[in-house]
Amino acid sequence: MAALAGITYGGSAVTVYDNMPIETTPDRYVYINAIDYTQDGNNQLFIHTGTVTMDVVVKQYKKVELDVVDDIALSVQNAILALPTSTLTDANFQFLGVTLESARYLSEEDGAYHITRKLIRFSQTLIEK
Repeated sequence: MAALAGITYGGSAVTVYDNMPIETTPDRYVYINAIDYTQDGNNQLFIHTGTVTMDVVVKQYKKVELDVVDDIALSVQNAILALPTSTLTDANFQFLGVTLESARYLSEEDGAYHITRKLIRFSQTLIEK
């Protein structure tokens, strides 16, 4: 979450939540939508893949401008993809870089407001030697 602390749009901070907010939210925010984990492997290695889905949410009055959600999503992508491959110094593990798996839009209406969401899915692989 610290990597996302500096996300802004139009000079204002974008609030980042570690799960779906249940409180009144600002018009622009980001939250961790889902975290998934799978374990693969063979006879020689254990391979673990973790995926995180970030949800960028923008609420707009009587209009839909994808530029807003795209700009915030790009800031999230840049922050996540810039994370170091590994900060651990363990000879038993190898961390592969974070990759962008997918991005997609969802939209809904709430009276005169349009809510546009962009779900961004990242993955990272950990190999246990």
